[in-house]
Amino acid sequence: MSSELDPRIMKTKQQLKRALIKLLSKQSTQSLSIQQITETAEITRGTFYLHYHDKQDFIQTIVNDFVTDFFQCALVDAKSSLNEKMVVSEHTVRAFSLGKGFKYMADNYQVFMVLFGLVGENNFTEKIKLGFHHYLDTFFESLELKENLQSANIKVEADFVIAGLLGIMQEWLSGGGVYSPRFVSNKMYNLIRTKSTVVIGVSDFFVK
Repeated sequence: MSSELDPRIMKTKQQLKRALIKLLSKQSTQSLSIQQITETAEITRGTFYLHYHDKQDFIQTIVNDFVTDFFQCALVDAKSSLNEKMVVSEHTVRAFSLGKGFKYMADNYQVFMVLFGLVGENNFTEKIKLGFHHYLDTFFESLELKENLQSANIKVEADFVIAGLLGIMQEWLSGGGVYSPRFVSNKMYNLIRTKSTVVIGVSDFFVK
């Protein structure tokens, strides 16, 4: 069994994730100490150092894990959404489900409130933005439309849509998530898909 799948290791890492979010809801990354982290997670310093080199390695790894978890939850098979424009095989192309993405944020409200507040080298917003661009690039490459990525129009559209989506996500969270994830994701879907054409573009990466 891989060490990453060892139940004891998984439990320890979950404890550390919860501890980090709890601590960062009250203080900055700079003021955090290893002692605070291990005491809050209820583990020993020795256990901590089995998994991480130092505090920065720990924070960076956990933040990156949250980014990965977010996209793993929200990426879906794009076959059905692309049917009218292109025939693709199942499980070969992935699109971003706005519904799943907003639902995941709502289910982990406190986590995202804390993460979006991070700056500097642990800037969560920047990591999510890079994630969107990475998976959008992969979307075009999977459709053998890599040349589209060189288009100035596509690049500007991608920057505009991703920046707008991230802005709405943060505003929605900071406003207490008063609108349901379904309502907000549907609104975003309609806005993004307004200019959808017969040609595959950035908007096709975002589905309900």
